[in-house]
Amino acid sequence: MEFTTFVQLLIGGLSIGALYALPALGITLIWNAAGVFNFANGEFVMISSFMIYTLYLSMKLPFVGALLITVCFMFLFGVLIEKTIVNTLRRQNAPAIKALVSFIALSIFIRNAARFVWGTAPRTIENPFGSKPFELLPGIFVMPHSIWIIGICVVVMLLLLALFKATKLGIAMRATTQNRTVAALMGVNTSWMVSLVFGLSSIIAGIAGALSGAVFFITLDMGIMFGTKAFAANIIGGFGNPMGAIVGGLILGVTETLGASFISSMYKDVITFTLLLLFLLFKPKGLFKLDIVDKV
Repeated sequence: MEFTTFVQLLIGGLSIGALYALPALGITLIWNAAGVFNFANGEFVMISSFMIYTLYLSMKLPFVGALLITVCFMFLFGVLIEKTIVNTLRRQNAPAIKALVSFIALSIFIRNAARFVWGTAPRTIENPFGSKPFELLPGIFVMPHSIWIIGICVVVMLLLLALFKATKLGIAMRATTQNRTVAALMGVNTSWMVSLVFGLSSIIAGIAGALSGAVFFITLDMGIMFGTKAFAANIIGGFGNPMGAIVGGLILGVTETLGASFISSMYKDVITFTLLLLFLLFKPKGLFKLDIVDKV
C-alpha cells in the first residue's frame, strides 16, 4: 500500500472514529454523573439523524439551522429522560439491573417510535460539506466531510474541556460526578447538575447523529451500531475515563477502516468485536484508568 493511500485511509478512519468517540463520551459523562449506563445512547444518535433529514431535506432549512434545532431538542430530550426515568430510579434506590433494563426498554421504545414516524426505509441526505475530494497534501485526496467531522469533533471536545475546567458550572458538574454527597453539602444542586449532564450528553449524541449522515445511511438500526461502537470505545479506552472514550473511539474507527481495506469491509464488525474481546481478556481496565483526587 502506498503511503498516500495509507494517509487517506487514516484520515477517513479518524473521522469515523470521531463519530464513535462522541456518543462514547456521552456514555462516560452519564456514567460518572448518575452511575447508570445509558443503553439508549445509540438511539439518541439515530433520532438526531432522522431529525436532520427532516429539517434539512424535507423542510429545506439550512444545515446549520437544522443542526441548532436538533441540538436544542436533544438537550431538552436528555433532561426529560433524566427527570422521568433516572430520577424515579434514584428515588426508588433501584438496583443496577433495573436501571439497565429500563434503558433497554427506552431504547426499544425510541426505535419503534422512530419506525412509526419515519418508517423503515433507509434514508440518505445530501452531503452538506461537498462531495468532491480535494488535495490536502501532494498526492493525498480526502473528502471534505472527513476534515469537517474531525474539526467539529475537536471543537466540541475543546469546548467541553473549557466548560469543565474553567467555569463554575463545569466545576459543579465535576464535583457532582466525583461525589454527589459532598457536592450537595457544598451547596451544589446535584439534581440539576445530573440533569444538565444528561442534556449535555444528548447534545453530543445529537451532533454525532447530525454529522453521521455524511458517512452512513440513516436507518432505524444505526442506533444499535452506534451504541455498540460507543460501548466498545469505552472498554478500549477505560470505562469512566473521558479521554479514554475519545481515544477508544478513534482507535476503533482507524482499526475498522484499515481492516476493511486490508481484509474486507464484510469483516468490519468482526474486527470491532475481536478488538473488544482482546481488551476484555488482556487489558480489561482499558488504556486509561479514571483517577479521582480526594481533597480534605
